[in-house]
Amino acid sequence: MASTPNGFKSCSNGHWYKEDQSSCPYCPTSANVGGGATSSDFDKTQMGKTGTFGPPNTSDSTIGMGATKTQTVSGGNEPRDFERTFIGGMDRQETGGNKGESAATEPRKTRKIVGWLVSFTLDPMGVDYRVYEGNNSIGRDAACNMTITKDTTMSSKHANILYRESQGFFLKDDMSANGTFINGEELEIGKAYPLKDGDEVRMAQTIFLFKSCAK
Repeated sequence: MASTPNGFKSCSNGHWYKEDQSSCPYCPTSANVGGGATSSDFDKTQMGKTGTFGPPNTSDSTIGMGATKTQTVSGGNEPRDFERTFIGGMDRQETGGNKGESAATEPRKTRKIVGWLVSFTLDPMGVDYRVYEGNNSIGRDAACNMTITKDTTMSSKHANILYRESQGFFLKDDMSANGTFINGEELEIGKAYPLKDGDEVRMAQTIFLFKSCAK
């Protein structure tokens, strides 16, 4: 059981507060339920600022929560009481593919998904890459929309898929060293070729199946 820290005391409900206060400010009494709050509010989830949970030390501010209240945690090394519910933040990174394959994390609020490239040569279980409206760069370079590092024969900036609603899909080879193919036909460098649902696309040693969801 934690010892009482200097400058604080505990009420019968287990709340810690400064010893110069005459009563616990967190218990729903007539003295401290005010400012629009009611005693029933203390039975609801409360959102507290980040700090030390449990008995505070002299440098920490108290948090008005009972042992059954929900706590919010913004990160760091705060000690946590695992009998309480925690709401914490989490950094997210959107990734696609498996085993070193990744998709771009660029914001796409104005870019709709219009298709996919699916490969079983990069992974026997299959890996898919989203195709968005506009340009979609493909290659080993991390700056590409579809970054593929497992195939070392693929160029840094190997190819590009373009989608325009009025014209459909096009695939262009971006001066790759080992070529880009649609259904076995090698593409001329820099020339855009129509791409249709169900086409087989090969870039260097990687084979993809192209699937469209555009209407």
